[in-house]
Amino acid sequence: MIVKEIKNIKRINLHLHTNVSDGALTPARLISRSQEIGLDLISITDHDTADAYRQLPESVTPLRILPGMEISSHHLGTDVHILAYGYDIDNHALIEMTEMYLIGRRERAIKMISLLAELGINIDLQDVIAVAGSRELIVRPHIAQILVSKGYCQTKNEAFDKYIGNYKPAFVPKPELSVRDAIKIIHDAGGFAVIAHPGKLAKASYLEEFIPWGIDGIEVWHPDHYQWEIDNFITLAQKNGLYMTGGSDFHGEQDKHNLFDVVPAPQVVLDSVNKLWQEYQCRLKSR
Repeated sequence: MIVKEIKNIKRINLHLHTNVSDGALTPARLISRSQEIGLDLISITDHDTADAYRQLPESVTPLRILPGMEISSHHLGTDVHILAYGYDIDNHALIEMTEMYLIGRRERAIKMISLLAELGINIDLQDVIAVAGSRELIVRPHIAQILVSKGYCQTKNEAFDKYIGNYKPAFVPKPELSVRDAIKIIHDAGGFAVIAHPGKLAKASYLEEFIPWGIDGIEVWHPDHYQWEIDNFITLAQKNGLYMTGGSDFHGEQDKHNLFDVVPAPQVVLDSVNKLWQEYQCRLKSR
């Protein structure tokens, strides 16, 4: 029966954000949109929170959902995002991690707003919280949104370029786990650790450093990856027995480079996703 289901998974999108973090759609609307498009398998991968999964409809058939989360981590002072798939959302260590990020991001936002004030840019924390979603998990795009709405910037990109981007005047680093610690928490929660959009790593060589640490896969297809990168990631994954995934990194229709649609992943990636789904189903039965 499982094998029959696996062969039906052809239309996927395993990197989607809702308004629980910094996306535009509610979890319920994202599900209905997925059904309208005719997707077979999706994953909601909000930043450092699983709360979207507590807001889903009781039945999503025939759509299948692989629990996901995009976890922030760091390596040698640089950002590394890790997609956690198939974890137990009630795992204690995982919940502790998400609470740490929730509190840390709020404290970070307060510091950034203070730095902006020193630059003569006055925004209110409550305005930022109002656009931060039901979880009030504040990320920089929320601050950028307020900077735009208050007329300080024309676009979110301008807000990052001038004020809140890495090492800009109002930048404050977010609380982050090390890559090793993030992988351990994901594994302890029964999940798979997949490096998100590896083409964005500060150094391409970092990916090979992570492999001995126990990563389970690579997000091979991403809208920001060039074809030569996709080919290289496929080769690396096959060489090291890693899962391959793909997702559009959808946040909202305003992000023209990552519209919500079927991911045009090559067949080798789809085959790997089918195996990942099968393994998830097996683990689920053993919990």
